Amino acid sequence: MKIDWSKQHNGVIQGEYSDVLRLMPDLKELLETFPDNPNDFIWDVKVHMLMPNQFPCIPNWHRDMVPRDENLKEDESKIDESKPMYLWLSGAPLTLFKDEQGNEYEMKAGVWKRFTQRDWHRGQISKDFTWRGLIRACHKDLGINSKSVNNPFGNKEPLRRHTQVYVDANNFKW
Repeated sequence: MKIDWSKQHNGVIQGEYSDVLRLMPDLKELLETFPDNPNDFIWDVKVHMLMPNQFPCIPNWHRDMVPRDENLKEDESKIDESKPMYLWLSGAPLTLFKDEQGNEYEMKAGVWKRFTQRDWHRGQISKDFTWRGLIRACHKDLGINSKSVNNPFGNKEPLRRHTQVYVDANNFKW
């Protein structure tokens, strides 16, 4: 299954599985390989047109969907490792993860990577002009839903209207 990411729109933001199938039907065959019940997840799809020296995602070490207390501090006691997230990338630049010993490793392209709220990861910089597709599925029992969490702009439509990149301002040239 080969997806031409240059022919896709920006993606889906916090949609239901049915939203992804409706808005991005070219992904149907790929989504059929998802290793879990797709209806138990909220879906994000990002399509990036990258240039060298751009990051398609957060370049610093971080974790996704970590519960926070009333002061917005991470609350380790509320992490539920039984509720996974999955990441799928079409190709480089690939995401780096850390194992339990702190060793870094690069995830594989074209494979569903299961991870949890405890898993540290970061984006890498693009070395080429390339199109890159990212799919992240977060279990609904992590407290997210398609109408609220991580949606500061109040966008209730799952069609992604933009996709940002990150640049090193000290080295960026146009």
